[in-house]
Amino acid sequence: METILLHTCCGPCSTVAVPHFRAEGLEPLAFFANPNVQPPDEHERRLFAMRRYAAAADLELVVDDQAGAREWAAGAGRAAALPAPADPRQRCRECLETRLAEAAYAAASRGLGLFSTSLSVSPWQQHDLIARAGLAAAEAAGVEFVYADLRRAYPRSIDESRRLGLYRQHHCGCVAGKWEAWHEGRARRARRARA
Repeated sequence: METILLHTCCGPCSTVAVPHFRAEGLEPLAFFANPNVQPPDEHERRLFAMRRYAAAADLELVVDDQAGAREWAAGAGRAAALPAPADPRQRCRECLETRLAEAAYAAASRGLGLFSTSLSVSPWQQHDLIARAGLAAAEAAGVEFVYADLRRAYPRSIDESRRLGLYRQHHCGCVAGKWEAWHEGRARRARRARA
């Protein structure tokens, strides 16, 4: 079975991305490199869930806490600083470009010709930006990006996460994303209370 480097954003999304690629005849090598996830305790919760899933799925996991950290801090990380978050689409584009470039180079450095990301499971992600960032990273690193739109499997990832007791996050990982998610949730609760 050919190996594909799979950038993993979290354990929950991996619960459907890994079986998808295995069904396609590809064995994922999980690559956890997410400099956007802050604060450190949030990063640790997500990494713990990823390690737990990797053990349950008999999945090899590579953790690179330094991959992309400097680039993210200089670009999307600066844009994600509070109190005035930058345009979310621009911030997300820079973040995706950083993370997928690291994944592409990790694939190339390991002699793998293919890479993908579990980010494509989330219906909250901007899939056009994922595809563009993945293709650009692939071209720069000399590998192939395999985009798989797995949004329809999102409900299954929720079920699998519950079954395996995996931590599920409610925001992308950056401080600005958490701030936006909190405010959106607050607005939803207020609308329900008025109804």
